[in-house]
Amino acid sequence: MDSTGHCLGICFAGQQLHYAVNDPSVTNRLLHIGTVDFNFDVVDAISDPESSSFDGVRQSLSRLGDHYNADMVRMLTPARHECWSVFPRLVYDTNDEREDHLSILMNGTPRRDLESTWFDLSNQDFKLLLVRNRTITSHYRELLQEFNSTEFLSSFELGGEWQHHTQVNGSYLTLDCHGDLVCVASYLLGKLRGATFIRFETINDMPYLWAFYGEQLGWMNGFHEQIYIYGPEGRNMADVMAATFKGAGNNIILNSLDRMNVEADETTYGFKLESAFPAVLLSLNKSDNVSRAAAT
Repeated sequence: MDSTGHCLGICFAGQQLHYAVNDPSVTNRLLHIGTVDFNFDVVDAISDPESSSFDGVRQSLSRLGDHYNADMVRMLTPARHECWSVFPRLVYDTNDEREDHLSILMNGTPRRDLESTWFDLSNQDFKLLLVRNRTITSHYRELLQEFNSTEFLSSFELGGEWQHHTQVNGSYLTLDCHGDLVCVASYLLGKLRGATFIRFETINDMPYLWAFYGEQLGWMNGFHEQIYIYGPEGRNMADVMAATFKGAGNNIILNSLDRMNVEADETTYGFKLESAFPAVLLSLNKSDNVSRAAAT
């Protein structure tokens, strides 16, 4: 989708809100990349609109919107508040099957409280289901209510945004790395092949968890020409997974403007630039060309 004003991209990492603002008059150029520090976990805060912390985040975003004259905000939604699962296309094509599987997957949550979105995969015999709780998404909308236009994207959708931004082809893997989980997505010829997120107690467990998940999800151990690594724990993840990824593809930590294929006046930053990569990519406001079919 296109916007004539500035677009604000945002993502969260621990006690930080990362943001980027595009320059709509120059392709792939940013006006600013920054971070706002809090003394609380931001994802926890935006989950509770009754808390003072929620209001603190909301006011910070409002000030950013006013300062940069941003009429649109695109937000990376926290994976910890989502459910991703792959089903045979037959499940999606049959309404009763679709609802039965959703009920089993989200056992205990009333259907009226769920938002479900289906994504095409490179293997057309399957579909990826994304489920969010309506209560949580209503909190997101309240957080951003002062913006004219809002868009929410999950971590696995960034691969599509990246493909449209760089025109990269072939096969590539994306890892969005946090302190308690990593979001993994595989793309093949510009199309999503598979996605999952892996929770861990310590990042040093990741080689073992990768081997375990890889036995169930064959695409994880397939060859990828590039492995794009970002997020607050991106560098640590690259170190821990070095032996696992040896020979699997070209490991690229997205920690510089050159690697992100963008330009900005600033050349140095007082935070991990790879933590802000989702915000940077979202601020460019480029269509991800991912086909979706929502079942509400």
